Amino acid sequence: MTKPGRQEGNYLASIPHGLMFHHFHNDEHVKGQGSISAATLADMIDFVGCKYILSASDWYERAVAGKLDKNDLCITFDDNLKCQYDVAYPVLKSYGIKAFWFVYTSPLEGELERIEIYRHFRCSNFASVNDFYQAFLKAVQTSPYLKRVEKALNNFDPSKYLTEFPFYTKEDKIFRYIRDRILGAEPYQEIMEQMLIDYQVDIGQLKGKLWMNEEQLRQLDSEHNIIGLHSHSHPTYLGRLPATEQEKEYRKNASVLKNVLAKDPVTVSHPCNSYNQDTLSILHKLGVKVGFRANMYGNLSSRYEYPREDHANILKEMGRAT
Repeated sequence: MTKPGRQEGNYLASIPHGLMFHHFHNDEHVKGQGSISAATLADMIDFVGCKYILSASDWYERAVAGKLDKNDLCITFDDNLKCQYDVAYPVLKSYGIKAFWFVYTSPLEGELERIEIYRHFRCSNFASVNDFYQAFLKAVQTSPYLKRVEKALNNFDPSKYLTEFPFYTKEDKIFRYIRDRILGAEPYQEIMEQMLIDYQVDIGQLKGKLWMNEEQLRQLDSEHNIIGLHSHSHPTYLGRLPATEQEKEYRKNASVLKNVLAKDPVTVSHPCNSYNQDTLSILHKLGVKVGFRANMYGNLSSRYEYPREDHANILKEMGRAT
């Protein structure tokens, strides 16, 4: 399906891969770094060519059978976000496209997972993401971790970090390096929680607004979308966890989804593209058949590493920004 006046199929695929989406905005869901509108999603579908986009079940069956064509594409969503259901899902329905939806499950058990809380905070409380970064660095200066951060940044070259994600700015890379490599989960959360207090953010008001609920996931599943694994609590560096912790994450993830959908999940996407050989062994043990990484780099070394193109790179090819 192509809207009148639009030309379909300007996007050239060289290998079968997924198109990766996260955040969307409308009047209800705040616009932030990397988010797109329903109209932009429709433009992107037309740009890549709807005829090349397989529905999730077709992609899955061809992948398992080893019969994907180089032009075969699919659409994927990470993180179980309500904005995806409210903004993107109606667009996909208008095109008749079924997608992969990769779900981290802690919010389904009532947890307000911090990765999305913090993103909403920086999008809602600051005029730009760089304003947030400045406020974050100021918070680091008053934290017990200042010397650790300063020492580690002395030899840090942003141009050589996260090179597989060309849409990240220098400021994005510095923030992510501090968060993931210097601080780690607990110190980072400590700083962010103090920022929430300083800005008087009531996170309780966000319950029910950021993530899909069980009924919405069942609706997607009933219409032949595929719901897959994305860990339970979405650690940003899951691949650096001990194998026992990784297995705990994915077993819990699988258990919650099975309780919701009455079936075992058989697909996965790696949160923050973080995984290792232990991860792949765990997924095999859990009966997972197909998985996706979060970029287009490297070879397809296993059935759990199908590449994906971030929507930001497609927008760049279209000559547009988010």
